[in-house]
Amino acid sequence: MKRLFLLVALIIPIVASAQNAWDAFRYSHLNYQGTARSMALGNAVTALGGDFGSITINPAGSAIYPYSEIAITPSLTNSFSDVTYLGQQTSDRYSKIGLSHFGYVGSLRSNGRSVSRITFAVGYNKVQDFTSRTSVHLNNSTSSWLSSVATMTNGIPSADLEKSDDYNPYFDSNASWRSILAWDTYLLDLLPGTTDEYIGATENLDGYQISVGGPLDQRFIKESKGSMGEYLFNMGFGIGERVFAGINLTFQNVFYSTYEKFQETAKDYTQFQTGFQSFAHTYNQLTTGIGFNIKAGIIALPTDNLRLGFSVSTPTWTSLSDEWQESMTAEFNSGNSSSRSPAGNYSYSVRTPMRFQAGIAYTFGSFGFISFDYEGVDYRTMKMASGEDNWAFDDENEAIRYGSDNYHFRYANNFRVGAEVRLSPVSLRAGYNLYGKPEDSYSPAQVISAGIGFRSEGFFMDLGAAYRLAESESFTLYDDQLNGMNDLSNLKVLLTIGLRF
Repeated sequence: MKRLFLLVALIIPIVASAQNAWDAFRYSHLNYQGTARSMALGNAVTALGGDFGSITINPAGSAIYPYSEIAITPSLTNSFSDVTYLGQQTSDRYSKIGLSHFGYVGSLRSNGRSVSRITFAVGYNKVQDFTSRTSVHLNNSTSSWLSSVATMTNGIPSADLEKSDDYNPYFDSNASWRSILAWDTYLLDLLPGTTDEYIGATENLDGYQISVGGPLDQRFIKESKGSMGEYLFNMGFGIGERVFAGINLTFQNVFYSTYEKFQETAKDYTQFQTGFQSFAHTYNQLTTGIGFNIKAGIIALPTDNLRLGFSVSTPTWTSLSDEWQESMTAEFNSGNSSSRSPAGNYSYSVRTPMRFQAGIAYTFGSFGFISFDYEGVDYRTMKMASGEDNWAFDDENEAIRYGSDNYHFRYANNFRVGAEVRLSPVSLRAGYNLYGKPEDSYSPAQVISAGIGFRSEGFFMDLGAAYRLAESESFTLYDDQLNGMNDLSNLKVLLTIGLRF
């Protein structure tokens, strides 16, 4: 189980310093897709090669090719979320069509004594998918998000929340953006006789006692889209007939989009001194970026049936840009109001951990094979930086390395196993992944996969599916200390179509 604040945009101020280790982790954590064949095999392909999906994991995989190939893999991602919050349940299903892979591999026989074959490959493999949607619905809530906003705003003079010709509270004050929005839409008011103590529009005042006026209907939704993919340029070499080597120059693209909306509606507005009826807060964020890494690998055949593989990847140096905006609407029995923040933006960079892969495979002649992989990743080596301020992430990097109250990253041990049975011209495949804990609050993740493939003389088609078993995470919508539980899982279906010549 891992603990997650679902409503991050409502808990931490969205300013330059909001980028933190969880952002670095989001772009450091990989979930390989590639081709339908490699995914069906659980991506246990470090020692196998001969498939474009394997080239991302071990560049020597291209050198196994005795032919040239062109192929493409469309994908269907299905995300499942089952939330239990204070005894009430909400389920979500979200599907997204995308592209998991496309690529070309060229293979040339060499007349050299030491180099028997030269290959080159160019293309794309998806290495992470951000598709997800989670909804929370709580009927008759006796607490309010606005109580949390009022508490976080206490101590900030109301004058600091007001915009003027030469003053913009979004950038010139220490107030959170949601505090400014709530003040602009009359969802916050001053307590009598004060200039920096606040009460929310959902709260009633009775002497010195503040309490939520009546039951509220609360709804929250978070929807994420996007992916990370690697555009690779590969060279492979056959050294005799027993050793194969390769190297990748890889450019990684990042596209991450998230939308969050929280809404509270009064069951009976007459119970609220302000005449409150409803409010809604929305948050949008778009992150784009590009990174670069180098990978090298080797595959050796000590015997006709045994294959050994090893590869290593440098860290990925990634430049990122975040853009975000918040808005708020309010309805009272006396009228409506709305406000929108300016667009915020911040550029920074992340250095992801280096990775190494080791694999062993045993083939049973032309009947099939079984393959095992190990991957090691030390998430404590992640590092963040800002071109505008050399010290901006010093504290965050220290916490990533040595731990803090918010997170304790660790060295993750990932294991993969895959098997294929060939019933010419059809092949049956299955795989299993066990991802070790990247951080103390996480549990190991498991993925099961299966697939089928068809081969003819110059054409092939593979179908693969991978199901990520449900992982539980606790969450809170705001600082009311009331935790819910979210069970997340996903199903990916890939179809690879290709030609060989």
